Amino acid sequence: MTEQTDIETWAMVRAQQIVMQHGANLVVAAQRLDHKKTTANTYALRTAIMASLIEAVQAQQAPALVAMQSHAGMQPA
Repeated sequence: MTEQTDIETWAMVRAQQIVMQHGANLVVAAQRLDHKKTTANTYALRTAIMASLIEAVQAQQAPALVAMQSHAGMQPA
């Protein structure tokens, strides 16, 4: 498997997890016309998406950081 395929697979799995958990909660709250829960679940969905984007960026930066540290003769943290 290539690195690109690994990233795509991770993204699809993570997106499915987010939608299944947070998206389903949002749908249920909206169907019940519960404004407070709909708002709370909207923010929870946004937070989960933002966290996954940050996780993806950090995962891409980690190999580059290790390569830079080893090139400079430093030990990875």
